[in-house]
Amino acid sequence: MALQKFAEHFQAPWPNGRGTSYEIASQTPGVAGWTWRVAIAPVIEDCDFSHFENIHRQLLIISGGEMVLNVGGKTVVCRPGEVAEFAGDIPTTAKLVDGPIVDLNLMTMRGKATGKMTYVDRLGELAKCEMLVAVSQTAEISVDGESLALHHQDAFLDASNCKIQLNNGALAHITLNKSL
Repeated sequence: MALQKFAEHFQAPWPNGRGTSYEIASQTPGVAGWTWRVAIAPVIEDCDFSHFENIHRQLLIISGGEMVLNVGGKTVVCRPGEVAEFAGDIPTTAKLVDGPIVDLNLMTMRGKATGKMTYVDRLGELAKCEMLVAVSQTAEISVDGESLALHHQDAFLDASNCKIQLNNGALAHITLNKSL
């Protein structure tokens, strides 16, 4: 099974040097030049987000409270359990409402890849997807009838050819169209 524990995610500094990300998967793992990328990023203080030219971002808070983004003068409120979307190439500043948070990002290059990240906590069979990331402290899924436990920030990769059921917990459900 394609289980990737949090400790196995590729650790890298943010392009702006203000933090660290933990890459779960990308078109070019651990290397720049990707057209899609999924990564976890702790945000420990109010800060500017890194600039990602021609990138569409989807962000889900997976630990902590709210974060308010100023995206080129537009306010985007990020709440746990809700996916926020914004352009990665517009200057973005984050303000933490209740202290540090951890977010999960799906980033896709416009015209090269698309994707959709959704928060799932409804038990039962899941729609087809490329990967799942545990949002709750623990989550249990069945993969082709075999039970699998995930811990917070673990990922199940290569899910597209499996029948998956959520038995308990909450997940980020990620689909990708990698070749437009």
